[in-house]
Amino acid sequence: MEELTVKPWRVPGKWRLYVNKPGVRGDSVAWLDCLSGVVTIDIPEFEAVALARIEEWCRSSGNTVPPRTVRRREEGARSRTKPSASQPQPQPQPQPQPQVSVPFLPPMPDEDDLARNLPGAGLESLVREGEERYSLLVRLAARVSRQRLADMATLRGLEGEQLVGARLEPLKAVGWRVLHGIPLPSGSDIDHVVIGPPGVFTVNSKHHPGATVWVGDKIVKVNRNGFPYLENSEFEARRTARLLTEWCGFEVPVHPVIAVVGAQKITYGATPAVEVVDGEQIASVLAAHQGEFPPNRVDRIFTIARHRHVWSQLGGHGKKSR
Repeated sequence: MEELTVKPWRVPGKWRLYVNKPGVRGDSVAWLDCLSGVVTIDIPEFEAVALARIEEWCRSSGNTVPPRTVRRREEGARSRTKPSASQPQPQPQPQPQPQVSVPFLPPMPDEDDLARNLPGAGLESLVREGEERYSLLVRLAARVSRQRLADMATLRGLEGEQLVGARLEPLKAVGWRVLHGIPLPSGSDIDHVVIGPPGVFTVNSKHHPGATVWVGDKIVKVNRNGFPYLENSEFEARRTARLLTEWCGFEVPVHPVIAVVGAQKITYGATPAVEVVDGEQIASVLAAHQGEFPPNRVDRIFTIARHRHVWSQLGGHGKKSR
């Protein structure tokens, strides 16, 4: 990609920073209103680089600029008819292009890139924190015997997320994006966020080795004990949809999915809004959904969703049952 240049411009009452393509008459890629903090994106494919250059200038210039807000020009196809040579056509009136305001996405340091997370990242962190409470001698003994110092429910959940994560891996080869262990302000996390042509899926792994699972319209029963998995998954998907829609600047539908791992049998007494599937079949189930997003939108959602800062802005406290 071409190296972009930044050029401050200031006259009484106006103060802007332009990000242009190289050259004396390089096209404007984006510009920052330094008085309001609004960034206008003129060429979408340069957005990430332009925002990084703007943020770099704001840090190094020593000037005080309000928090940035991005305004992106929505591109819409317009039908045009060829004017007839024999009959003059009225001149079309210029139509203002709609502006979509989205929050400013700051540059992403490596430690905030959630694409680096392995399946089960959240639970793995909890297990390691718990192990630190034991003496060095106990930790060494556990390491030699290849045992983890955590309760069985946590270890079972960790194994379930790792198994589902492994089954999702083949989707990456056909253009899907997969994230694991998305941390939330409440202290909980989203096991997996999967992004592909059919949209976005929040996948909740449930590891129940040898269990009998029954799926109703409002509740999931494991060995006849009811769990609010459906309600929690719907809540998780709704707020994820609101968050990604706000940050992407376009509607992002999110589908809740529960991936059951290790169950002896899954019986469906109803068809709830949440898709409950055998974790072994998760990749084929998601791939069977009808396409909705072109590749550029898949990439845009992934760029937003992989940034830890975005999820830190999520309000409210999540529900999560292990």
